[in-house]
Amino acid sequence: EEKGKFLMNDREIKKLSGTMAGILRHFPEQFDVEMDDHGWVDIDEMANAIKSSRLNFHWLRKKHIMAIVNTDEKGRYQVVGGRIRATYAHTIDIDLSDLPLSESDELFYPVTEEEAEIVIEQGLFPTDRTKVHLSESKEKAMEAGKVRTENPIILRIDAVRARDDGVDIRKASTDVCISDDI
Repeated sequence: EEKGKFLMNDREIKKLSGTMAGILRHFPEQFDVEMDDHGWVDIDEMANAIKSSRLNFHWLRKKHIMAIVNTDEKGRYQVVGGRIRATYAHTIDIDLSDLPLSESDELFYPVTEEEAEIVIEQGLFPTDRTKVHLSESKEKAMEAGKVRTENPIILRIDAVRARDDGVDIRKASTDVCISDDI
C-alpha cells in the first residue's frame, strides 16, 4: 500500500483481468453473480464475489476493477452507473442491441488460406463466440488473425452495403464491431 492506494502486481492484474473477462463473457453463474439480459452486473457484487472466491483476492475493492477497466487498451468493458459489462467475445447469450450502431464504411476480418474461399462463398458466422467480431482497421484484423495463423488473409467487408442489406453491425469497442453474421 502506497499513500492510500492499493497497488496490484502484474500477476494480480493478469489474474483479475482474466477473472473479470470470465465472469462477464462466459460463466457468471460460477461466481453466483446476477447478470441481466444485456450482460450488466453490479460492480460491487462482482468485486465481492471475486473477493470471496478462492482466488486470493481478499483485498479486492471496486477501485481495482475500475483500474482494469480504465487501463484496458482493447476497450472490452463498459461501465454505467455502478454496473459493468463486457461488450464483446461472449460465449453466453447476451442481448447487445443497445450498443451503438457501427458507422464504419468498411470492416475487416482475418481468415486462414483454407477458410477464405468458404467464407467468401457462404459468409461469416460465429464460431467460438456468439457474434462475429470485425475490426475497423486492417492492422487490428491482422493482429487478431495472427493469434490463429502465421499469415492471415484479411477480408474487406463493405459495411455500407451490409447495412443496406439489413445486417445489424454494432460498435463494441474502440476497434471491434460485432454482428450475428455477414
